[in-house]
Amino acid sequence: MQTTLRTLLDLDARAGEDRFPVRELFHRAGTRELAYVAVDVGGWLDRREVLVGVDRFGPPDDADWPVSMNREELEDAPVLESDEGGSLDLLPPLIVGPLGYTFSPLMMAAGMNVSAGRRLPDEPGGDGAPLVTRAHDRLSGVERSGDWIGREAFGPGGALGPIGDVAVEDGILTAAILEDGTRLSFDRLRRLADQGHAIFD
Repeated sequence: MQTTLRTLLDLDARAGEDRFPVRELFHRAGTRELAYVAVDVGGWLDRREVLVGVDRFGPPDDADWPVSMNREELEDAPVLESDEGGSLDLLPPLIVGPLGYTFSPLMMAAGMNVSAGRRLPDEPGGDGAPLVTRAHDRLSGVERSGDWIGREAFGPGGALGPIGDVAVEDGILTAAILEDGTRLSFDRLRRLADQGHAIFD
C-alpha cells in the first residue's frame, strides 16, 4: 500500500455501517512502522479518541478505512488520554441561541473536559504495563505521526522548507514530502533537533 499520512488522516474508519473520524496515527519510534490509529468514537459534544491497532484495518479506499471491529468493540477500545485543557474563565455563564433557547458553555466545557480526561487502560491480557504512557507530554514507545507535518527540514546547505506530508509505504513512514513536492527519504534523516526541526544529510 502506497499512500500519504494526510490521505489516511482524512479518512473515516468504517465499522460496518458506522463511520468514525481518524484523528491521528502513531508509529513505532525505532522503525517508523505504523502501530495505532486514534479513532474518534465520541458524539457531537464528546470527543473520545480510542486507540486501535493498525493490524485491525484493511486497505483504505477513497473515503473510508475499513476496520474489522463493530461499534461496540470500538467503543470498548483503550481510550487515548488527553492532556488538553482550557480555561473556563473565558466562557460566559449563559448564552441565548437564535431561537430563544439558552445553554451554558461552562456546563458543556466541563462535560467535554471529563470525557476528554479519561485514562488509557492497561493492555488487555498484558502484564499490567500501560499500552501507551505519557512522559513529559510525549507518548513513550510510539510517536505521533502527525507531528511530522509542519516541521522545518534542514539539509547540509541550510533550510529546505516545511514538511507538508509524509509518504507511507506498506505501513511504514518512508519519506518526508516538502511543501514544494521534494521527497526526503527517512534513510537520510540524521536527527531531530531540540527545537523540533528535522536535519537530513
